[in-house]
Amino acid sequence: MASSMQQLLYVHYTQKCLFFSTPTSCTIQDFESMVERLKKSLSETLVYFYPLAGRLKTCDGEVYIDCNDSGAEFIEASAPDLCLAQVMGDSIPHQLFPFNGVFSINGHFLPLLVVQVTKLIDGIVLAFIINHSLADGSSNWHFINSWAQLCREPLSIPLFPLHTRCFTTTSPVKINLQHNNISKQRFDNFTPPPLSEKRFHFNEQIISLLKKEANEALKEKSIYISSFQALCAHIWQGITRARGLSPNEETRFCFSMNCRSKMVPPLPYSYFGNALQGVGASITTKELLSGSRASIALMLHRTIASHQDAQIRAELDKPPRFPDLKDFLSTNSIVVGSSHRFPIYNNDFGWGSPISVSSGWANKFDGKLTVYPGRDKSGSIDIEVCLLPQTMNALEFDTHFICPFND
Repeated sequence: MASSMQQLLYVHYTQKCLFFSTPTSCTIQDFESMVERLKKSLSETLVYFYPLAGRLKTCDGEVYIDCNDSGAEFIEASAPDLCLAQVMGDSIPHQLFPFNGVFSINGHFLPLLVVQVTKLIDGIVLAFIINHSLADGSSNWHFINSWAQLCREPLSIPLFPLHTRCFTTTSPVKINLQHNNISKQRFDNFTPPPLSEKRFHFNEQIISLLKKEANEALKEKSIYISSFQALCAHIWQGITRARGLSPNEETRFCFSMNCRSKMVPPLPYSYFGNALQGVGASITTKELLSGSRASIALMLHRTIASHQDAQIRAELDKPPRFPDLKDFLSTNSIVVGSSHRFPIYNNDFGWGSPISVSSGWANKFDGKLTVYPGRDKSGSIDIEVCLLPQTMNALEFDTHFICPFND
């Protein structure tokens, strides 16, 4: 989607990584063999996902992807004194990710894809840094899944990416790029923002009870509340309590919505690019905290359900609004990214499934939530929560948030 790409020029490259355990007997030679397999299969995967090997280009104010085969960047690193347990905590070392603090507009001269593989004492960390103007989460994991498949079984990928861009008649929006917006600094001295990050695990039982509670309360309305909508209502109330907002302050809950299935005709899952639009609901603190979880889940449900093909195309016809991450720092927003539906734990490169997933400090701010499926594949959900330190401290001590059904 053209406007989605343009709006994402001024956000950071996305940073995700997978953790894999390896036998303690894994030698340097074994690691080098794994690296060679990764490199070879990556080059084969880029034949299908060729925009990732290109660069951004601007012509007459229009930004597009120049598929010029400039290539991706592959980095080998080693942390011989660290083990998985030390890097899989709530504060992941930012050195595991290159391109810290790099904005997507820098893809005019930097690679659109960077991979870093880091050897630890008992495992490896495989980091993927992808220009956000090029691809959303669905496309990112489609690429990673395909790469894992070719590394494990070098035959063919199961689902070819769709690179067609003929589904909308929206005219390209011209952008005036200022030279001072583009910096060639590599951000080697990056310092993470003064925020606290923690991963919260919600098991299948808690999620099932939240969903049941909401649907029983709303059964007369013949509305179905999903597990994730029920969980988001619980999280919205919990974080707002922890923030200690005054009753009349407005708070907002925002989703980065995947529009593929909502368009008419629908875009296939294989569409490679950005099919994201932001939707959200706002309410005062008093209304939020005095309402039931079911009523808040209903509000979120209606927000999502109302954003259909007509609304999506209307958004595409609007001039792009370029976001500034600093805007979020002074608001009471919660912004959800990623998805519990992404096939993250299917990425077996030939040495087993990953044991965990994480993200770097890219695009992090107070109120950012990053969602992952639970590793047990039972319906559990993991959520990385990024908050101001005092808010995180209050949230961790909120027993009603941690155990919503323990009175």
